[in-house]
Amino acid sequence: MGALNTAIRIFKKLLEKGQLDRESDGDLFLEFQSAEVRSFLVEFESELEFKIVEAYNTLYLAPDSGNSLLGFIAKDFREWIASDARLADAYLLCYIAMFICYLFYGGKNRNPKQREFLRIGRLIEELDRRFGMALTDGDQAGAIEERYALNFVRMAELWESKQNYEEKGRKTKAGTILTACRLLEREGLLRLVEEDREIRTTTKLDDLMLGYYLKDSRVEEINELFRGGATDAQD
Repeated sequence: MGALNTAIRIFKKLLEKGQLDRESDGDLFLEFQSAEVRSFLVEFESELEFKIVEAYNTLYLAPDSGNSLLGFIAKDFREWIASDARLADAYLLCYIAMFICYLFYGGKNRNPKQREFLRIGRLIEELDRRFGMALTDGDQAGAIEERYALNFVRMAELWESKQNYEEKGRKTKAGTILTACRLLEREGLLRLVEEDREIRTTTKLDDLMLGYYLKDSRVEEINELFRGGATDAQD
């Protein structure tokens, strides 16, 4: 029972904080190395559809794709935006969040992280370009929609309907980006700095992306989705 109780304590800490650090929870961090404790945690992972990601001096809880218990679902994004938000609003936020990760970690070298910060203005320009191409190249947009079951044209129309001033309200492009960023910031994945004009990643996001998500077989598909139709793929 000792190993099971320890595994439960580790899982509880991961649920509460999303991570477990050697510095603040040294005993539990060391207990994680026990084969018996790990065997119980592997059962938890299988049953509850998540992975424990081990990085330097830190453990993270990473829900599997589609995990409605521990991960985000469209309803969470809609509620984060506003009580009357539509499903298209949620999908647009999801796309923006994925695109931010792509811009940070879309490199092809041994270290795929290709920038340390991203300006909100630059992100607006990139989204304008990509969504604009979707609205002018119907064939390519249709191919993306068919392949990924994603209503890309509807998202592009929603983006283009946003106002383009510097203000940060819900109906502006900057405000829509900041809504996505603040949701990720709440999870300890991003930091907004320079009076919300600049995005920086956290150690947690670096650890999860470089040590787990970028090893997933779906990464090339994600890269292909964002490269599609781009005139300069490195951006």
